[in-house]
Amino acid sequence: MNLFVLIKKAKLAKEGIVNSNVLNVNKPFVTSMLNQIDFIIQHAEKGNNPILQLKAGQTFTYSVLASRELSSPDELKIKELLDDVSEEMYSSDY
Repeated sequence: MNLFVLIKKAKLAKEGIVNSNVLNVNKPFVTSMLNQIDFIIQHAEKGNNPILQLKAGQTFTYSVLASRELSSPDELKIKELLDDVSEEMYSSDY
């Protein structure tokens, strides 16, 4: 994982969500995704692997939420941005 690339991709995903005309940032699933992306950005900017900063038993769920909740063409563009974050963060799995 390249933390600089991860930060860039996570910020693009956050921007896509916040500036979206199709997502309501007050919906719980959107708030959860934003909180997780903020967590990733915060720890990556400190030079830490965000995955290792999770408490025991915790996992990131933003991609599951995106898969369940985002289905329109505009929403799928946001899902692609989130998928880019996952691909960088879990690059050894891809």
